[in-house]
Amino acid sequence: MDTGRRRLLQASIGVLSGASLQASAAQQQPAGTKRVLAILGDAYHCVAPLDQALVGRLRRNGWKAVTIMDYAVPWNDFAQYDLIILSREGREYIRYYRERDGDPPNRGQARWLTPDQEDKFEEYVQNGGRIFLYHDGFGAYPKGQGVSRIARSYFIRHPAIVKIKVSPTDKMPELTKGITPFECADEEYEVEMDESKTNVFLESHSPEHGRHAQGWAHTYGKGKVAVLIPGHSPETIRHPMIQRCIQNCLDWLTA
Repeated sequence: MDTGRRRLLQASIGVLSGASLQASAAQQQPAGTKRVLAILGDAYHCVAPLDQALVGRLRRNGWKAVTIMDYAVPWNDFAQYDLIILSREGREYIRYYRERDGDPPNRGQARWLTPDQEDKFEEYVQNGGRIFLYHDGFGAYPKGQGVSRIARSYFIRHPAIVKIKVSPTDKMPELTKGITPFECADEEYEVEMDESKTNVFLESHSPEHGRHAQGWAHTYGKGKVAVLIPGHSPETIRHPMIQRCIQNCLDWLTA
């Protein structure tokens, strides 16, 4: 990413990385302040709209927010956070961002994190942490490793964006409060998932691709996990029903 562009983005959303993250962590916070760690952005999803939609509302409510847009994830400090938001695919995103190479020599198998680092997410939620996997927050992560385990699903692929009809199900009404059927243009993820192991609270239908789960949630160990798919474009993120879905997920996770 261009250095000037990175600085502008960091200034606009308060992104911390490297030494600035360590300095911030060392600062004393008022007693009772909630903390959220957001790991956002990849080759196909800009950080700023994600930060605004996912973190901005918490920040306005007094949460101390740390947004990571590079590799400076505080892997050993997850326990300091009341909530982690992950909206970044598993593939090596910086190289993808620069090259937009859909068919690299390694066939897209390079990852931006190690298996041990991926397991940190599972350790965190097993011990009582709360994780929100938004859009591609579980996309392109290896089957059977930490992220796919906590998501209780494995991302296979997604077909082309089409207009989809999204509806709440009868599962977990606290996550569909205020949600009525709506339409948007977005990706329908094809996933491998045993729906008896989670609660699909949102689903989509399209003539082209049939029915797909669009949101699911469950407890995991002592913690909670929520997954919400619609949000490929800023336009979709700004949809009033998607905004309400995001708020419902945050409310459930932080209750």
